[in-house]
Amino acid sequence: MNINDVRDEISEKLKTAGDHNDVRKIHEPYKKLLEEEIKFKPIHVEAYCLLAMVVQSMLCDEEPMDILEKCYEVNHDTFTNNEYCMWATCMAYFIVDYYGCEEQDDNKKRKMAVEILEEAVKRKSPFYQTYYALGQYYFENKLFDKASEVFHTAYIISKEKKYLYCEATSLLKASKLDEGVKILESLCVDPLIDEELYFTVTLTLGHTLALMGNIEKASEIADILIDEKYEDFDDTDGILTDFMFTLGRFEYVINYYDINEYAEGVSWRSEYFYSLKMLGKDAEALLKLESIVKSYEEEIELAEKEISFGGDDDYFESVDERDGDIVEIKEELRAMKKCYDDVFNKSVKPVKEPYYDIVYECYYIGCHLH
Repeated sequence: MNINDVRDEISEKLKTAGDHNDVRKIHEPYKKLLEEEIKFKPIHVEAYCLLAMVVQSMLCDEEPMDILEKCYEVNHDTFTNNEYCMWATCMAYFIVDYYGCEEQDDNKKRKMAVEILEEAVKRKSPFYQTYYALGQYYFENKLFDKASEVFHTAYIISKEKKYLYCEATSLLKASKLDEGVKILESLCVDPLIDEELYFTVTLTLGHTLALMGNIEKASEIADILIDEKYEDFDDTDGILTDFMFTLGRFEYVINYYDINEYAEGVSWRSEYFYSLKMLGKDAEALLKLESIVKSYEEEIELAEKEISFGGDDDYFESVDERDGDIVEIKEELRAMKKCYDDVFNKSVKPVKEPYYDIVYECYYIGCHLH
């Protein structure tokens, strides 16, 4: 069986799928085909890996990890290095998908993910996905130096510039600003870089340069970004506004937050009030504060008047839910008042750190969905 042909057939048929029932029907014959392949050729590691993703796509009762665990039981004594690396990368994918990769507790499965990926690296995995997967794990667990090293290997193997960007952000998070900036600058002048990655790279570079004190070059980058249109990119405007605040372009910040008044959280209010202060708009800031306070107080008053719970027309399910909601609203109000007080009474200047993150994507080897 040629697994690549099977994978391509599934991918092509999925283009016509309208809902999950269609997806399941498309996968069903291939599931049987792969099961037969494994039955008569249990050493076919690629078949195990594709079957696991097919089962995942079908939302079967079977667990993909069980299929890959069976693969290990049958083949671990005869794995070639490449077969082990493929198996390890695919198994790590499902472990992280189920359990996450942040080391918040003593999770044996999560430990297994990093251990098998590190073993795959020792075996000199030929798959860039192995190094990207391990880099993502290191990055999420604040092991930025290690992350930068494996992201670099992912780039060397794949030649994909997004992994070079991941290396750069890891270096920046490791406080190796000069090294990170050097990579970002090389990416900015690359004529083959795609538009969305170019925006992300340029914005990251500009904000970093601003914090490093190179305001002139950072301002040039800001002018370029403002002239471009990036509405289709996620959270573009908010991240760009953070950069503008660092540069001291306070009119831009005020305009953004006036339009996006209900942006989540209260952290942005510090930058908003500070921008008003820097432009001498103290009276406008006070009016904005009073308006927000009134809105919060009205919300609290309405919640306190709620006396019926659990019905179809009721806002709260219980007294405890209502009281908890009131506590949260009061806490937001307190935090908002503190933002204003810090800026106008304590002369605190907010610091907006750049948004350093990696590119997140599927790293399952031979995934027919991506």
